[in-house]
Amino acid sequence: MMEHWPLTSGLSGGGWAWPVEKQVYLLLDGIRVQELPRRLYEWSEGRLVADLLYAGTPWAEVKDVSPWLVQLKGLDDPVLQAFLADGLEPEWGYLVESGASLTEVADHLRSLILVRHPLDVPMLLRLADPAVIAALLQEGSTPALVPWGPIERLVLPDAVAEAWQSWVPAEDEAPPLAPTSAGYRLSEAQLQRLQACDLRRHARQLMGFVDQHCAGWLMETSRPQRHVQLLEIVREARDMGFTSPREWALLCALMARLGFTTWSDRATDTPAYRWLTAKHISSLERLEAALKAANTHQSPVMT
Repeated sequence: MMEHWPLTSGLSGGGWAWPVEKQVYLLLDGIRVQELPRRLYEWSEGRLVADLLYAGTPWAEVKDVSPWLVQLKGLDDPVLQAFLADGLEPEWGYLVESGASLTEVADHLRSLILVRHPLDVPMLLRLADPAVIAALLQEGSTPALVPWGPIERLVLPDAVAEAWQSWVPAEDEAPPLAPTSAGYRLSEAQLQRLQACDLRRHARQLMGFVDQHCAGWLMETSRPQRHVQLLEIVREARDMGFTSPREWALLCALMARLGFTTWSDRATDTPAYRWLTAKHISSLERLEAALKAANTHQSPVMT
């Protein structure tokens, strides 16, 4: 059963407590945390116990963006404190509880960097992204079917829901999944959840743009509700042929100027919409013409 509690309540403000007989590790994303190796050294004052996940892998040459698995000493660990202070909103990573050693947990996570698509093609995972591990090791899944390995509990921040989430693998009498040299093969359900992670990531980036440039436009007041509203806008944008984050940002700017949150009803009876649905120009040109039409009393002439 998954446990939830507000991010504002702190790591120990819910149903999870620091284990007495197990280790707690922090997996950090080397892409979201810029200059992560240097910062880890500074945070730990040189007393770091950690494993570089890309070490000994085909991605060793890009070690600067590698995830790091850090063994924590307790709630007052300076690396954990840095994560709690600055890493929850940007979702720098998540906590792993295990009775296994740092090397064992790191080796298991390392084996999941490259998995197999259901069509049996290699697929690289952004493993330190909390949404990705939640999609892979879904709540309610069993170690017999899903590669939990030595991971006994996950504790992760969800900045969209503004909550901590924690869960353990479901109990099962069947033996745990054995690793294979070919790599773990995703199920169709896992693939769909992982693909949803990409959309979630783009919607979070779009939220930052909207908060900065389109304040007061979205009707919903809570962050989780605004995220849902943005997902619907992105889906509508895709249906209109706009497929890149830049195009979605321009479309949001256009809709904010017009006071619309959907292209239906009266929104379709505008010069801007006619440019958006023009067939003879590119998607970016459609957006630029629509923005110009929204900024002037007279629409640019469609030729």
